[in-house]
Amino acid sequence: MRERDFAGIAPDDALVADVARLIVVQTAPEELPLFRSVSNAYFEAPDRVLRAQKRKDDMLGFGAEAALVLVTPVALDVAKTVLRFLAAQVAHAFEKESSDAIDRRVHRLFHGDEVADTEADGATRLSADQLKQVHDLALEKARQLELGEPQAALLADALVGSLSAA
Repeated sequence: MRERDFAGIAPDDALVADVARLIVVQTAPEELPLFRSVSNAYFEAPDRVLRAQKRKDDMLGFGAEAALVLVTPVALDVAKTVLRFLAAQVAHAFEKESSDAIDRRVHRLFHGDEVADTEADGATRLSADQLKQVHDLALEKARQLELGEPQAALLADALVGSLSAA
């Protein structure tokens, strides 16, 4: 599934910030003091923050100043992309489950079955394939935003680890 397949879904900014914060805690904890201000700026104008980050990297190279705000804007954008993907996955699963539930209820109308619904009230679990898709999507997005390969891989791993732990 490509990013354009779920681009119309807009996750809540608070959720995006929450997921991005989990990533930053694991990958760049030194950025936490600036997380709120960077995320507020990102939500006001994401493209401007990402462009400013790119210009800063170009001007400063890879010194300590550039590293200070390198991961947070990328984490926010990756979190937004992954949350869109997950919302699309959940919506698809819900459509399928709803269709199956309707079929069972209609069946009961004709056959009087007293069989209880087997639908779980618990949280949706991601399959290993879906977790791999999330990892690949996060890695691809981090690379598009020109995050270095080791940090991009760490960010993708941290995101999937957060999902797996939940």
